[in-house]
Amino acid sequence: MSITVDKSHHTIGAVVYDVSLSKVPKDIVLGQIEDALEEHGVLVFPKQHAVTPEQQIAFSLALGPLDVTDVDYAFLPDHPEIFVVGNTGEQPVTFSPADENGELEWHTDHIHLAVPARASLLLAKAVPPIGGDTLFACMYSAYDTLPPDQQILCDSLEVVNDVSGLLSYLDDQGLDTETRNNERDSPVTWPLVRAHPRTGRKALYFGNQVSVGIVGWTDGEAKSFISQLTEHACAPTFQYRHKWQVGDAVLWDNRRVLHAGTPYDLAGAPREMHRTTIRETEKIRRVG
Repeated sequence: MSITVDKSHHTIGAVVYDVSLSKVPKDIVLGQIEDALEEHGVLVFPKQHAVTPEQQIAFSLALGPLDVTDVDYAFLPDHPEIFVVGNTGEQPVTFSPADENGELEWHTDHIHLAVPARASLLLAKAVPPIGGDTLFACMYSAYDTLPPDQQILCDSLEVVNDVSGLLSYLDDQGLDTETRNNERDSPVTWPLVRAHPRTGRKALYFGNQVSVGIVGWTDGEAKSFISQLTEHACAPTFQYRHKWQVGDAVLWDNRRVLHAGTPYDLAGAPREMHRTTIRETEKIRRVG
């Protein structure tokens, strides 16, 4: 069996047909999905309305081991492998700005942890009528279009990643972060440019809020550099914007893609997304 992959008109993104998340992909199909994921960065599987939590977990496990969350208000009851993003639970779990004028929170999942995420799968259960889109940006293209001297500089840098940066951002959006204190871990340091383990291609690897420092630089220097890098790396020309419909499942490659949520009516428009997070199994390799 061959899957049908319809490439988007953007730098990244493709729609995959002939695949249901209700079935664990067999070796040939799994290989095709893996190839398409690396090639396109973001894969959309439409019309997955009937997929159960157990089926989403089983499908995701075919891609690798899963993370579980210990944040008791953020996982689906009896399914700690499913992280619930949105506003339908005990308290909001959101990484979006408070309004259209707010700064986006560009990130790659779990970069602040000792074992980050290699891929994530998000299934839409409830979608607001306006807003709540997800933006994805290609870090292959972002790196490739840097001037040569900037590529050399980025190749040499190590970035400090800490959840404190995310919590500070959420505080600024007026969200309660006190109950998130159990998410605090020691900062972790990764190379700013990583080589994709499947192809060796170079990709930028950072987040504009969670990347809080650069080894050997002052805080001010690091903050200014990361801000400028974000402006380049997440420019519209490198983006795919996903406008969610209920039943959409989106799989993305955290090794080569940043993503950010856009604002929506947090108080009045239900949004519920079920995320399974596939753990990184390869060493994050410095380039050069």
